[in-house]
Amino acid sequence: MTSGLDRPARWAAGTTFVPTGDGWLVHGPDEDFMVVQVPPQDRAAMAGLISGQLGVRAALERLPAAADLVAELTAAPQDAAGTDAPPSAAEVLLVGDGPLLGPLSRHLRKAGLTVRRGDPGQDLQPQAAALVACAEYLPDTAWRELDVRCRDLRIAWHRGHGEGRRWYVGPFTPPTGGAGYEDVRLRRLAACPWPEELAAYWAFLEAGGRPAAPADPAGAEVAAALVAADLRAWSDGTPPPGDGHQVGIDLAAGEIRRHPVLPVPRGLMRETPA
Repeated sequence: MTSGLDRPARWAAGTTFVPTGDGWLVHGPDEDFMVVQVPPQDRAAMAGLISGQLGVRAALERLPAAADLVAELTAAPQDAAGTDAPPSAAEVLLVGDGPLLGPLSRHLRKAGLTVRRGDPGQDLQPQAAALVACAEYLPDTAWRELDVRCRDLRIAWHRGHGEGRRWYVGPFTPPTGGAGYEDVRLRRLAACPWPEELAAYWAFLEAGGRPAAPADPAGAEVAAALVAADLRAWSDGTPPPGDGHQVGIDLAAGEIRRHPVLPVPRGLMRETPA
């Protein structure tokens, strides 16, 4: 058994240990191979490390040579002492509705996170680990307000919504710095050849207007999995894959596209149209 302070190794997805006569053949998540030779007297400890019956700290005390293996093939939490470090209890406040809600709740819990349902307008607590907002259609004003509140309270937050035939995720916004929803909308308005039409479309959705046909709900499963992967990485103290990127999921075209999003310097760029 491992103590609460000595956690089992969390192997990277796709890692496979194949027993051999003198140790293990490791097939890594990138589909490469590593040969691990272990003396007979240490194989029980190595087997315990692989299976999770022996915590990482205890295993490395017996098997110092396994340190490189653990460093390369686990998502080990870092010693996070900065202002952006997640709280010890990885609780996620999930707000919103639509086809993303169910998959998000399921994938977040599968990632080992505690999920609590909430309302976008409720008072946010600074000790919350993160907030995740989801919507079938873009709630522009509500997300602008959430962006400000989360930044003021230094709460990490993430989001996903449907637009056109695509589902969009992120970018993941850390407690301080990083690109948030306001940065996304300003850059979209600046890059769009029809900014007035885009703003009118968002206003139509906020007023209750709806597309003749929504985005394929199956794409919500992919969007939810991407959000959960980001939150799991952040709670582990490792860089979220979606940090600084918005991801567009287009099942009709069979494409997943990552769009870099840089923070907009405050006061440098103003919303258009006025």
